[in-house]
Amino acid sequence: MNARSFDQVKSSLEDVIFELQSGSNDCEWFISSEKLIEILEIRREDYFKLLYTLRGEREYSSKGSQGFTQDNADLLVLLLEKVLKIEGLAYEFAKGGVYFDDTYLDEFRAFLKEIVLSKLERHDLDKELLLLLISSTKKFEDAFDSYFDDKFDLQRLVDNGITEFLDRKGFSGDYGADVFLRNYFFQILNTKLFPIRQITSEYRDRAYYEIFGKFREEEREKTKKKKSNFRKKFSSRSFYEDEDAETREHREFLGLSEEYTKAELKNKYKEMIKKYHPDVNKNGLEMTQKIIASYNFLVMKDR
Repeated sequence: MNARSFDQVKSSLEDVIFELQSGSNDCEWFISSEKLIEILEIRREDYFKLLYTLRGEREYSSKGSQGFTQDNADLLVLLLEKVLKIEGLAYEFAKGGVYFDDTYLDEFRAFLKEIVLSKLERHDLDKELLLLLISSTKKFEDAFDSYFDDKFDLQRLVDNGITEFLDRKGFSGDYGADVFLRNYFFQILNTKLFPIRQITSEYRDRAYYEIFGKFREEEREKTKKKKSNFRKKFSSRSFYEDEDAETREHREFLGLSEEYTKAELKNKYKEMIKKYHPDVNKNGLEMTQKIIASYNFLVMKDR
């Protein structure tokens, strides 16, 4: 491949981003390999050779030979960095409003968390309403959840936060980024990625104290003991985290424990690919395909 000038690199990148923007619907898009070859002005054999070499750095899929969607955009970013010999292209995709990698999604979550905490900090507790809700529920947490829903328009809070986030970062919102981020937020709400009760716990403690004139440590300790005893009695992850049969099948195929981490998943994937890949094991094609399928399933399951 011939060396490219700065203007050629810039022009090629802009053309790729424009192509994605043209077909983007709420950050969902497709760009074919043929179109990329045309835009990048690269020989087909060089393109597919580079694409194939990426199999060791990202999960490789035959779909990548046909083109790319938002679901394997990280592979497209990596490919473009190799072709154009430039780094940091994830920023260009985010700036164009067509793809946000984990780094920017982490920033987005942190930004919304600060907005929620700031809103709570300025909020004056409506004791009468909270007392009314407490009297009609069994748990303080449930009462406060209802109070939070009533006093804070979370949908509006998130929409305003998205607009401010995109504006501050200089990211385009013209191609459905706002819709994508909104959907993403409500998918992760009340999960470990955005545990709203944990985020608002300090304000909940203050509200409890204002209502009852005492701290709620005793209540917390009782809850902790109940959870601890429950887990000791039923230590199997599949029991209390409801691991479905398909997940268990893929996890056990890769030889992972019930409490595996993302790092362990990646390491196990690399270890097995090195052992069974057809390049080193002529009879390993079927096994390699199963490894890739199980890895991709668990990656998507944990997102």
